[in-house]
Formats: sequence, structure tokens, C-alpha cells
Amino acid sequence: MNVWLWFWTISLIVAGTSFAFITLVVTVKGASDLRQWFSSLQRQNKE
Repeated sequence: MNVWLWFWTISLIVAGTSFAFITLVVTVKGASDLRQWFSSLQRQNKE
């Protein structure tokens, strides 16, 4: 029974770490894309 506990503990740690890393990458990369998009919208509204 102790083996299953270790298996699920390690699985949850790996899954949680992977999720956090992917979320961080998407947030950082997406923020620059959003800034570019908003600046292009501002330019279009000024014209």
C-alpha cells in the first residue's frame, strides 16, 4: 500500500509542477502578445 501512496504523491507533484510551468510560460508569452494587440487597436482608433 505504501508504494501506491508514493506513486500518487510523485504523480501529483509532477503534474502540479508541469501545470505551473506551462501556466507561467503562457502568461509571460501571452502578456507581450496582448500588449502588441492593444497598441495596434489604439493605432487603428487614432486613424
